[in-house]
Amino acid sequence: MTREPEDDGRRRRRPASIKDVAAAARVSPTTVSHVLSGNRPVAEETAERVRAVVNRLGYVPASTARSLQAGATNVIGLLVPDITNQFFAELAKGVEDAGHDLGYGVILCNTEFDPAREDHYLQLLRNRFIDGMVYAAGSMPSRDRLASLLGRFPIALADEVVPGLQDETVLVTADHRRGGQLIGEHLRTLGHRRALAVSGPADLVSSVERIAGFREAFGADGVTEVEGAFVERSGYDAVADALRKSGRRGRFTAVFAANDLMALGAVAAVEDAGLRVPDDVSVAGFDDIMLAGRVHPSLTTVHQPAYDIGRTAAAQLLQYVHRGEVPPASRHILPVRLKPRASTAAVR
Repeated sequence: MTREPEDDGRRRRRPASIKDVAAAARVSPTTVSHVLSGNRPVAEETAERVRAVVNRLGYVPASTARSLQAGATNVIGLLVPDITNQFFAELAKGVEDAGHDLGYGVILCNTEFDPAREDHYLQLLRNRFIDGMVYAAGSMPSRDRLASLLGRFPIALADEVVPGLQDETVLVTADHRRGGQLIGEHLRTLGHRRALAVSGPADLVSSVERIAGFREAFGADGVTEVEGAFVERSGYDAVADALRKSGRRGRFTAVFAANDLMALGAVAAVEDAGLRVPDDVSVAGFDDIMLAGRVHPSLTTVHQPAYDIGRTAAAQLLQYVHRGEVPPASRHILPVRLKPRASTAAVR
């Protein structure tokens, strides 16, 4: 039976080799290579055993070791909550373009607003050799969890504030509160006095700020708030449920959804209830994804510059990383603007 190589750090005189990993995992060096590269399928039980030995011995592939000796890998991570949302697709394009300009590749991780999945990807990036990360939170992480990453590589926060970290690193976001105010002012001017506000997850600062701005401009007494999940189905369910519960005399005349996907769901719910947008209920969103201007009726929304958020976050990060420096803390709040379209109208 093959004995595991000695892994006592005081006695080991050289870095772990692929042969050491193979011996400890009781497989061939070729199998270790397949597990690490993913080029060939390996039985999951075997792959897990190999990965455990790699982590325990601290094995670093030769190509990665050469990059580390050079001081950089020319790779950054990008973590987003929903790549199918056109907003995050545009943000990712901005990150990639900024990286490309300086010769950096991008590893994309899509969390689907799932905290467990986000934890998995953060841990994955923590154990990989990257030069930095652009992080667009889909669920609010603990400060300690992200702080543990800061010592390994620089992080730029994109689109979402992480309380406790925004003063320690690069932050690039849109003016979410002002965006909510613009929608509130717009609907108020059209004569609306009762509105349903469909927020995103309650722990995301962007959602809180959008709804707070909306309440300030529209009038808090006229706003009923329900929580959604930044996906189309949650917007549909929230509005359909509110319409079932409200009598005709107490029904809201406007809906503000904290992102465009939920607003599209809201439009569908209004129409499925036998009402019309905007004749019976006006609907407004936030983000100005490409689809917002192409649906019928076209969606009134707030334009936030997704591409510029991604590009600015990556550029602010990489201009220092490229020189081997740690980026200083900085805050960049990009302006938003109202895009009035056919989904909102004056109260009849």
